[in-house]
Amino acid sequence: MRQERSERTRRNLIRAASTVFDRSGYERATLSAISERAQITKGALFFHFAAKSDLARAVQAQACTTSGAALGKLARRETPAFEIATAMAHTVVGLIESDTIVRAGARLAQEIRTPDDPSLHCHANWLGALHGILDRARNDGSLLPDVDVGAAAVLMLSMITGTTALPHLPARPGTPRPPHPRHASAPHCASRSPQAAGDLWLTRMLHLTRPALSGLPTS
Repeated sequence: MRQERSERTRRNLIRAASTVFDRSGYERATLSAISERAQITKGALFFHFAAKSDLARAVQAQACTTSGAALGKLARRETPAFEIATAMAHTVVGLIESDTIVRAGARLAQEIRTPDDPSLHCHANWLGALHGILDRARNDGSLLPDVDVGAAAVLMLSMITGTTALPHLPARPGTPRPPHPRHASAPHCASRSPQAAGDLWLTRMLHLTRPALSGLPTS
């Protein structure tokens, strides 16, 4: 019973920390804000995490675990690998938009340098997954033979990070906005809410780049 309560407290702290890191960033986040968010005393917080950096590492680890499990499940599909790569991109964008821990982990990966432990770096993990599946796509013929696999993986990761940032840019006259889901023709858009702007941008960008990467027909 005590062990279960301890685990619940730890999970609660990680969720609370992810919310604070997501809103404030690493530097401006405070342990007081995290303990208040978790409704736990600072003494209880220090029992589980000795420093803010330990909480950040826990958030990053959980973000990598969650997103890695989703990408691993996709990688086991027996479909053309390029289609899996595009599904991976949509999945990561969806997680960033819907999962606070993944979103905070991605932000922390940009704000905290962890070269000693790349397993905590979401972007590095996503790039590795994309590179692996695009290498498979080259072997199964769904990636054009003259495409540089590494460059294609970096391009797809750049689209992921860019499209999730676009919805948060301040609106200005003439700034392009994504279409409403009911006006989007791609199947990924049909079931998305109007707020899922990042996924809509990703669909449009993949549509533009697909002819340069794959000979598969557009669905």
